[in-house]
Amino acid sequence: MVNSFNSSSDYRIEISGWGLDNSFFAERTGLLWKLGGEKKVQLHRALAEGAIVFIRLLSAEALSGSLPVAYQVQGVGPMDRNGLCQMKLGQLHSRSQEPLAGQTASNVLEDLPRGCDAHEVDVESQHEEVLL
Repeated sequence: MVNSFNSSSDYRIEISGWGLDNSFFAERTGLLWKLGGEKKVQLHRALAEGAIVFIRLLSAEALSGSLPVAYQVQGVGPMDRNGLCQMKLGQLHSRSQEPLAGQTASNVLEDLPRGCDAHEVDVESQHEEVLL
């Protein structure tokens, strides 16, 4: 019996995402999962470093309910003479589901709610009266 914690494993997968030409692709290949958690794939296309791809296992048990998992391309090797490009992947993890009280998705200060002061309203209405 092979101990999966002490050796590399190769899994049949379907990988999909958007290529360098911004076109969607889906390709079946192998995922090499090395000791220490390093994951690599070989594709018939090069992807940009930092690109997001989705991987779904193609094992007999997984076909009925395998959900895609998001990965990010962390390293891209050169295309070999067989037209394959090897890439290193890192799994993306979902963000915390805890609500962020009082925070917005934007970092721009203009988007933050601000109080309205009576002087400010008065000045704006005076300008409107003059312009009319």
